Amino acid sequence: MPPTDHDASPSPELDPELDPTFGAPQVEDEPESRPGGLPLYVWVLIAVAVAIPLGMAWGEGAKSLQIIPNLVMRALTALAAPLVVLAILYAIVANDIRGKQGGVMMLLYLVNTIVAMVIGLGMSNLIRPGEGASLGDVGETQPVVQRTVAELVTEMIPKSIGEAFATNNIAQLVVLTLALGIGLVKIRDARRVGGEEAREVQAVIDLLSIGFELMMKVLLWVIALVPFAVLGIVAAQVGQKEGMRVFSSLIWLIAAVVLGLCCQVCWYLIQMAVMARMSPARFLRGAADVMANTFSTASTAATIPITLGALKRMGVSRPSSQLCACVGTNFNNDGTALYQATAALFMAQALGYDLSLGDQVIVMLTTLVASVGAGGIPSGSFVTMPLIFAAVRLPIDKLPILLTIDWFLDRCRTTSNVLGDMTVAVLVDRIAPPAAEAEAEATAIGAG
Repeated sequence: MPPTDHDASPSPELDPELDPTFGAPQVEDEPESRPGGLPLYVWVLIAVAVAIPLGMAWGEGAKSLQIIPNLVMRALTALAAPLVVLAILYAIVANDIRGKQGGVMMLLYLVNTIVAMVIGLGMSNLIRPGEGASLGDVGETQPVVQRTVAELVTEMIPKSIGEAFATNNIAQLVVLTLALGIGLVKIRDARRVGGEEAREVQAVIDLLSIGFELMMKVLLWVIALVPFAVLGIVAAQVGQKEGMRVFSSLIWLIAAVVLGLCCQVCWYLIQMAVMARMSPARFLRGAADVMANTFSTASTAATIPITLGALKRMGVSRPSSQLCACVGTNFNNDGTALYQATAALFMAQALGYDLSLGDQVIVMLTTLVASVGAGGIPSGSFVTMPLIFAAVRLPIDKLPILLTIDWFLDRCRTTSNVLGDMTVAVLVDRIAPPAAEAEAEATAIGAG
């Protein structure tokens, strides 16, 4: 399977006392996403190696290859909305998020995601990686976002259910899906209290799981075409005058994202030291195996058994670790949010657009809701990127250029995501420890 921010694929070898698929749909590794048996990033690198001499030889005529990435982006945009809706609905209904623990967990997720986006935008404004990329037309310099924060908040409520899907409005989709998910949870809990059979609710959960797996299968077919999109966009860009300048800018984008993620990890360590009274060195030692596995697989779901084992060794109770690590796979995407905010500002700079402070606040709000829907989707941060660009009125035709480096940054931001999950698990266990009966029940389930 291609790199993912929060991949939904289970690990092939599971600890019998752990349940890494808790709250996540089963999505098996698909050969369609690994043509020839090679990892996707290898095909991306091959496409870049072929595209550069092709673009140089063809010159301006290579612009005709732009149609390939355009088609791939249209397909990704079409799939993004239903994938986001199904991923969020399943995560809410299949998990049991309630009480003080659930409230503290969601608050920490929100705070950490906001901090990540502030860091990402700060790095983009400081390093300005997009300047000099020359992706826009000569003389085209204009503000993109022409809406206020109040207007954006108002637009989060759709006039109709169909409008959210028809316009691919990510904010409306997330708000609508959260409302539907919470409603389903209320129905589920009411039937449990009444002692009624909840076969209907289980049928809905199964239907959501099947729908998500179906959309994932189609998405993997599209992702298998990503190397062709890279070939088209790189050749088209290199064929233009000064076309190679964009690649030096991408190096600065990598630097901005990696430095930002390092700052985010430092934020986690500060939380450990101040709020959890845990030595940062102890936390990093405990998370060493988790980070190594996550960076190599680019999948938090595949790493969940190792994550739960590491949290247990840190003294975190089973209910807290299971809740935060498993729910975080869907909802806690700090590294993803940091990357998306940085990439949006990079593209605005590369196109010569001037984003004011207010515009960047709107980028933050849009990225916040988009990061919620990126969990469980292969390359989720890139799949939802067209929705973010549409919200802030950035053109998406140049977006495939980011695919040349996305495979590496995917591993970096996924590692940050899983460290964020672990941080929240430790903090929740300290701030809102589980009730004794809940812990006993979780232990009994694990031993069963």
